[in-house]
Amino acid sequence: MNPDQTAHVRAHVAAVSKLLLGNKIMNPGLMIMAGDSLDPHQRIAFGRTAVEAQVDLVYLEFAVGEDDVPVMTGITVMLPRDTVCYVSTGCRLSLVPGKARAVIVPQDGAQSHFKVLPGEIVQVRGRPVSLMAGCDRATAKLAMLVRDGVDVAGQVALRDHVPA
Repeated sequence: MNPDQTAHVRAHVAAVSKLLLGNKIMNPGLMIMAGDSLDPHQRIAFGRTAVEAQVDLVYLEFAVGEDDVPVMTGITVMLPRDTVCYVSTGCRLSLVPGKARAVIVPQDGAQSHFKVLPGEIVQVRGRPVSLMAGCDRATAKLAMLVRDGVDVAGQVALRDHVPA
């Protein structure tokens, strides 16, 4: 990725962090990462790393779209529990009316969603109320935060990793 693409992805990570955490400070035990879409082998490798580090992971998947601008194509959640890592792919954000923080919704058919706490991800039974409207609200809010920028200094440590 070139510097402009990296900055765009970084803006998404900051915006998603703000949507999921609100004003809470991220604690050890939780990590939000972004990069190219993961193939099954990469997902397994990330899952092993999550288990070894005992870190709940939100992975934002990107593909390069029109005009060479990265587009977020999905969210993968990895939850290491003991020696097993539960993986949910194809997730999206949902912002329920009256709530300050977004939740992560697995693919259609799942009867649960994920709530991000400062140091972990908790699976919650049931689907959020007004799911499609909530996903639309989250998409609009995310676009606004990416466009306008969001300050997460002191809340989330953003780091760039460029492969060698």
